[in-house]
Amino acid sequence: MIDVMASSILNAPVTSVWPLLRDFGSIGQWLPGVKSCQIEGDDPGDRVGAIRRLEMDDVGLIREQLLALSDTDYAVTFSIIESALPIWNYRSTIRLLPVTDGDRTFIRWKGQFETNPDHAAAMQARMPTLIYQPAFDKLANKLLGK
Repeated sequence: MIDVMASSILNAPVTSVWPLLRDFGSIGQWLPGVKSCQIEGDDPGDRVGAIRRLEMDDVGLIREQLLALSDTDYAVTFSIIESALPIWNYRSTIRLLPVTDGDRTFIRWKGQFETNPDHAAAMQARMPTLIYQPAFDKLANKLLGK
């Protein structure tokens, strides 16, 4: 398994950030490159088991399933169930922690996946720098009203 992680500080309280992460269908508002996002079927965006369908600019269709959601821990865990990316067994957790100094939020996105050895280095570098951190940046701008 390959582990990847990125973290950042958002200049907003957890109570402002959590609603954007809690709604599994809202990722299109803060993940760059999302052309469209919808929850399949009649599931609400906070139902464990819900599947979201993402159309991405660079990799096409990605389907992900919500595995866990905790309003107490401010954490959401999901897996990729279909993707053109050269990875499998992808599972990730995004977790928020309050930063009491300035009423800010620490955000951490950890992922795990398997891939062929010839793709390992590229995918290990891609996830935190080209997916996770740009998502944090867009989320920060959205929270600032930009």
